[in-house]
Amino acid sequence: MKNKWTWLIFFSGIALLATAQASLAVNNVTLSRQDSTHKSDSISVADLKSLMKTNSQIQIIDVRVMKDFDSKQVIPGAKWREPTQVAQWEGSLDKTKPVVIYCVHGHKVSQQVVDHLRLSGFSAQRLSGGIEAWKEQKGATAILK
Repeated sequence: MKNKWTWLIFFSGIALLATAQASLAVNNVTLSRQDSTHKSDSISVADLKSLMKTNSQIQIIDVRVMKDFDSKQVIPGAKWREPTQVAQWEGSLDKTKPVVIYCVHGHKVSQQVVDHLRLSGFSAQRLSGGIEAWKEQKGATAILK
């Protein structure tokens, strides 16, 4: 009897793993459809600096929450937008131009905005490390007008 239960538990575990892998595969397919360019969801400071030199069409959006926002230290050309209101301001962006989103550290806030924009058909990336990484790597800052 003990042997029968061992096999039952063993095969149940395999079935559970197979289900989890199938679910993960479906999620990966769904995520890859969010951005038709198949770009990574993030961009490094060095890559953004390079892109800014070669592409004047890039749209840079600062989504730091108001308590963290400093209008005297924004990436040149950036516009500040309220991260919780992305559905209201996304219409002001051009879907044919790349979008880079940044917050303080480039994690939760910017990731949520990027996810929303990608689902809406934008080619959006978040800045790895956020404005803090930008400043640490001597990125220029400007005063928001």
